[in-house]
Amino acid sequence: MPVIFVIGRVVFVLYFIFAGLQRLMNVTASADYFAQKFVIPSTVAALATQVENLFGLSTPQMLAVLAGAIELAAGLLIVFNVGTRAMAIVLIVFTGITIYYGHNFWTMATPDRDIHLVQAVLQLSLIGGLLVFVALGSSRPGEPQRPVGV
Repeated sequence: MPVIFVIGRVVFVLYFIFAGLQRLMNVTASADYFAQKFVIPSTVAALATQVENLFGLSTPQMLAVLAGAIELAAGLLIVFNVGTRAMAIVLIVFTGITIYYGHNFWTMATPDRDIHLVQAVLQLSLIGGLLVFVALGSSRPGEPQRPVGV
């Protein structure tokens, strides 16, 4: 595998690895953020309470741990070229959710709207890079491509 491709793969997913580590190292701050952004629907509130009692964590804390674990694990798996296509899809869904709930600029007024719009576009560009990993899968540049589907 060309060195430049390996370097590009590692540098690209550093964003997710770093974000995952940050969430896991500061679950309290991440949970506070999630508590502001996510509201548990009343239809699943009883289930959420049971899960909270089972794990001894609040729902925002569980979301923070889950988000951190997803970002860290998927990023590392892509770095090591294991399940690249599947992990890229996981991160695409994750990033889409992040855009919708974390950077909902369409409900904000300026100047917050402008900041969140830039962040949403940045996240959208990450989805573009992840789509390249979906297209390539675990293949390496210079090898025949395995068909993805049409």
